Amino acid sequence: MTAMRNDEDDGEPFLIARGGPFFDAQKRIGLVAGDKLRPARRALVLIAVTWGIPLLLTLVAGTAFGELDTRPYLLDPGVWARSFLAIGMLIIAEGQIEDRLRLCVDQFFNIPVLAAGSLKSARTALSEAKRSRDSAGAEIVCLLVSIATSSLVLHNMDGQTDSSWALTIVGGSKSLSPAGWWSILVSNTMFWFLLTRAVWRHIIWGNLLARFARLDLRLVATHPDKHGGVGFVGGYPNAYVTFTVATSCVLAATIAHQVLHETFTVTSFGAVMGLWLVVVFIFFGVPLTSFAIALSELKTRTLQAASRQATEFQRSVERSTLGSNVAANGDHSRPEQEIADPTKLYEAIGKLSPLILNRSTLLPVTVVALLPLIAVGLTQLPFKDLLPIVKRLLVL
Repeated sequence: MTAMRNDEDDGEPFLIARGGPFFDAQKRIGLVAGDKLRPARRALVLIAVTWGIPLLLTLVAGTAFGELDTRPYLLDPGVWARSFLAIGMLIIAEGQIEDRLRLCVDQFFNIPVLAAGSLKSARTALSEAKRSRDSAGAEIVCLLVSIATSSLVLHNMDGQTDSSWALTIVGGSKSLSPAGWWSILVSNTMFWFLLTRAVWRHIIWGNLLARFARLDLRLVATHPDKHGGVGFVGGYPNAYVTFTVATSCVLAATIAHQVLHETFTVTSFGAVMGLWLVVVFIFFGVPLTSFAIALSELKTRTLQAASRQATEFQRSVERSTLGSNVAANGDHSRPEQEIADPTKLYEAIGKLSPLILNRSTLLPVTVVALLPLIAVGLTQLPFKDLLPIVKRLLVL
């Protein structure tokens, strides 16, 4: 069968990392060229702006190095997590996410999962998803959220009681250093903008899956993927491994700050890791639940059809063996003819799972979500105390 097109009239596939004012700005200054995202170059440039410039400013001020209690720039875990690791990884993750989601959309059209009568509606959904992706208004909202977050950080600086590379306290008077101003206004804002922009585009993806799930789909209950033929959608969280590491590093840095100045108990650390995994499950799991209703209905209807067939087949066998049916003899709802045995079919239908979300689906992102937190935990807690917590969380 010739593969059906998965694009619209404009001939463009679904590329989640493209479009929008921020992407267009990167094209204008040469960070993006043609169809090449150039993630390494873009990551290095943004890291130079968000982490490198404050580093130069602290080197000039003499606050880049020093003892831990003086809180120098290069010993601040939050700086490394947000301005260096997270920003770089969020940029690199864009291409990984885009490639996996594009292949996922391709499969809906090329298998094809979508019935012929649903193709027009599916392309309409794709068109609207692209418009949402390209929305200037959405990115303005992301920017405003980022600015509000930086304003909150600036406000919270008033509560600081110790001097650091970002804040100087002399005789009760507090003043931000040039590096502190840059980190809050530029570095922190850039991190939150990239994060909220990525979350918005994930919402676009989830909405696209929900719209596909409501279309007429060519599902089959006995499909070997045990999800009616749409099991391939369940692999999409693997594209977010780098994204998950980036966000986990920021959370781990926050915990590290507490660890450096307070005592973290095994119970509290386990609670933080458990809560973080719940957030990860919800983030990736909600889009995968879109197909649960369609798959549940498919399973119910197919089981009913197979059960009717099984009843007729077994009654036919009973008549041929005993000469008549023991119950309701003479009541033949189907004419005498050869009836196929649906036993194996019935057993296969019973294995269909309406939930594409499962532990194996989320295992890669679960593991990487915990790794940065485990690294921080090992600085404060014995390995023998931390290991049982990790094991329990991974087998949930």
